[in-house]
Amino acid sequence: MRSSLCVLAAAVALAAPAPADDSSAALSAGAIVFTKSTPVRMAAEDLYVSPKAVRIRFVFENPTARDVETIVAFPLPDIDTAMFWGSAIGSVTDDPRNFVGFKVTVDGKPAPFAIEQRAFRKGKDVTAVVAAAGAPINPTADEGYVQLEKLARDKQKALIAAGVAEGDGVNEFVPQWTVRTRFYWTQKFPARKSVVIEHSYQPVTGQFFFSTDYVKRNEKIDGNDYCFDDPTWAAIRAKSGKSKDNPDTNGYLLAYQTDYILRTAGNWQGPIGRFHLTLDKLKPDNILTLCWDGELKKTGPTTFEFAKENFAPGRDIHLLVLESAAPVE
Repeated sequence: MRSSLCVLAAAVALAAPAPADDSSAALSAGAIVFTKSTPVRMAAEDLYVSPKAVRIRFVFENPTARDVETIVAFPLPDIDTAMFWGSAIGSVTDDPRNFVGFKVTVDGKPAPFAIEQRAFRKGKDVTAVVAAAGAPINPTADEGYVQLEKLARDKQKALIAAGVAEGDGVNEFVPQWTVRTRFYWTQKFPARKSVVIEHSYQPVTGQFFFSTDYVKRNEKIDGNDYCFDDPTWAAIRAKSGKSKDNPDTNGYLLAYQTDYILRTAGNWQGPIGRFHLTLDKLKPDNILTLCWDGELKKTGPTTFEFAKENFAPGRDIHLLVLESAAPVE
């Protein structure tokens, strides 16, 4: 079933026809993965997703008579530095390496993890070239683009000459590398025992203005379908209409887009034994919508839940939350 959920009022989400400096892009992340196939099975997954937080609790079981050890990784989405030179990225922390505030515990105890962050250009590792120029590998956090603009001209020209940036090194300079980041650690799964791994992070949620004057009901937004059903679309139109009572809002709603990769290749055995999903729209009068295969039940003023045994995800999560926009100045 393609589900859309409406909670009769405001909204947080993603939108279309707004000025570039009033919008920011979302990045899709997901859960941890094993770097090689193992006999370990995922007995349970409890997933919480909102525009501000993602929290996941896994119970892994090793049914074999031998211990299993593997590298567990949390890969972050690639960042095209040229793309975000002129347009904003969604919410990130001030740490350019751990820009999603990733945390992990194993059996209730904080687990140390390594961070690997590298720069690539046309498939070639150019980390050393970027670092030698004193440029930040990931300029999307901690005013990294400002640092790039302030690089000495000879450093900028060196990056241009190396093919990892474009421009003349005088008036024009645009980085061209891709940032690839992953967190990883070695995990042991004892024979015939369970291991609980919990991790959390701040999703890179995109934000912009949304208006039914510009977005049609069956129109995809940034390539994603949000399955607007009749009640949801009526509520969005009503909320947008209420906004028009205040001419300063121009009929816009504030939109937040949060993506979660659920169909990740985890290299564990079989489907998820017990899967439980909680979606949170954060405010009671917000509107939440997404496409989903199954019944999402309202369980609180802001939450909707889904549960299933032997669950094999058939789609990723593309969550759109809409709320009333503050007056546009």
